[in-house]
Amino acid sequence: MSEPTIDESGTGRQPQGNPVKEMFLLAALYLPMGFFLWFYLAGVLMWLPGRIAQLALTGLFPQVFERVVQLGFHFEIQTLIRLERQVEGHTALLNGEINPMIYAWGMALLFGLIMATPLSARRRILQMLIGYLVVAVVTAWGVFWETWTDLAFRYGPDAAQVVAASGPPTTMIALFYQLGYLMLPAVVPLATWILMNRPFLEQVVFSRRT
Repeated sequence: MSEPTIDESGTGRQPQGNPVKEMFLLAALYLPMGFFLWFYLAGVLMWLPGRIAQLALTGLFPQVFERVVQLGFHFEIQTLIRLERQVEGHTALLNGEINPMIYAWGMALLFGLIMATPLSARRRILQMLIGYLVVAVVTAWGVFWETWTDLAFRYGPDAAQVVAASGPPTTMIALFYQLGYLMLPAVVPLATWILMNRPFLEQVVFSRRT
């Protein structure tokens, strides 16, 4: 019969693994399921970001935007900008298309982290709901500023003139678009998970140090 192992401190305790590391490994295992559900339910998940983006665009700039129409998980941004050229003999309004999913992948990340965190079923559902609402706002931010970026830099002089007359400054558009594209989708979901589970993380770190 083998004797029990003794650690270097001589206490006789069995060596323990790093619970934070183990939790992140478990979260990585949940990620494929999270991304599958995120894509499979994309049409439903993008409904709220679409409504927030429409409220922001039409509420703040009613002279520029008419509505945001959801087509599957894509958004069609319908504007009131009249084009100089005619389409089939009629004056056309400028419409654009945006894929909001590029700002919403944090939903799948939060799913993996929350599923890997030791929580009761009630707290797990509550955290997923909070995480969804937070990422929905981040997604709406990305859609809002990508819309202005398209108008200012990609849709030609007709749209650029409207931006110059009625829209935000182009420097602000470029800055907030980069912020919404590069930083917020990655940073905000992780920060949200940390804030929701701060007592647990502090307890784990404290127990490791003692």
